Amino acid sequence: MNRSKDFQVDQLKHAKSELFDQDVLHILNGQAMYEDFEENKVLGDSDYVPFNEAMCVNAATIQVFDPAFIKTRASGHRDSVEDYINKVIEPLNDLFNKQYSSIVLWFGEDMFCQMNLLTLLAYLEQSGYQGTVFLNSFREDECKVCQTELTLADYHSVYKEVLVHHEPPTKKLLPIMHQAIDLYLDMLKESNAVVTYISKNKHLTTSQLVSRLFELFPTIGYGDSQYIELINKTR
Repeated sequence: MNRSKDFQVDQLKHAKSELFDQDVLHILNGQAMYEDFEENKVLGDSDYVPFNEAMCVNAATIQVFDPAFIKTRASGHRDSVEDYINKVIEPLNDLFNKQYSSIVLWFGEDMFCQMNLLTLLAYLEQSGYQGTVFLNSFREDECKVCQTELTLADYHSVYKEVLVHHEPPTKKLLPIMHQAIDLYLDMLKESNAVVTYISKNKHLTTSQLVSRLFELFPTIGYGDSQYIELINKTR
C-alpha cells in the first residue's frame, strides 16, 4: 500500500514546505511506513527514520534509550541486546547524532502508536532538544493527517508515571493521548476486554482470533505478535 500517497504528503509539503528541508528529521511509525516513504521519496531533502518499538507492552525504565532501557526492552521482547540495538537503536542514529531545527513525528491515534509517541517526546525532553516539534497524527482507517505543533513540557514525567510506574498521568495532555493512556492502563489488567473475549472464544484458531481482535479493538493498535502472545498467555 502506498501510504505516502494516502497521507497526501504533497499537500502537507505545500502547506509547510520548511518541514521538508535538510535540517528537519521525520520520525516514522515503524519500518513499513519508513520503507514506503523511502521508496516514494516524498520527504524532500529532510532525513527520516523509523521507530521500531512496541512501548505498549513490557517494562520500561526512566531514562529513555540508555543502556538500562535497552537491556530491559530487549529482555521484554525476548531479544538479545545486540538484536534490539540493530532493530530499534541503530535506525535512530540520526536522532542521536545530528542537530535539527525541527522534528516531525508521524504517529497514529491508536494506543500502540501513542505510547511510542510518548516515549519519543520523553526522550526529546530528556535530551534537552531545543527545536520545534510537530506531530502528524492520523487514524489508520482514514489516513487523514492532522498536524499540530507541540510544546515539550511534562512528557518525561508523564512517561515515568504511565510507562514506568503504570499510573494515570497528573498532567494535561492532548485528548487522544489521554484516551490512549486510559486504554493502555486498562490493558494491563488481568481481566481486560481483550482477555475476556479470548477466554470466551477459545474454540477459535489463533489466526481466527487475531482477525477478530483486529476488527473488534482497532483503537488498541496491537500487531499480530502482541495478540498472539496474549492469546497464548490466556489459553
